[in-house]
Amino acid sequence: MNKECKFLIFVVEYYRNKKDLSGEEVIDLFDKYHVWDLARKSYFLWHIESPDNFVREIDSFISDAQYFNNHQTPIHT
Repeated sequence: MNKECKFLIFVVEYYRNKKDLSGEEVIDLFDKYHVWDLARKSYFLWHIESPDNFVREIDSFISDAQYFNNHQTPIHT
C-alpha cells in the first residue's frame, strides 16, 4: 500500500472520530460529495498540516456542495 492510500485511511479514521461517525458513514459521505478527489489533490498539503485543518476543509467542501445541490436553478432553453 502506498503512502497516499495510507493517508486516505488516516483521513477517514480521523474524520470519523472527530464527527462521531461510523467508517461506513464517512465513506458514504465522501462518495456522495466526492471528497476522495479533494483528499487526493490535497495530499501534499494535508499530510504536513494539523489534521483539524483538513476536517475544517472537508466540512466546508461538503457544505458548499450541499448548498449548490439545493440551490440549482434549472436551465431553460
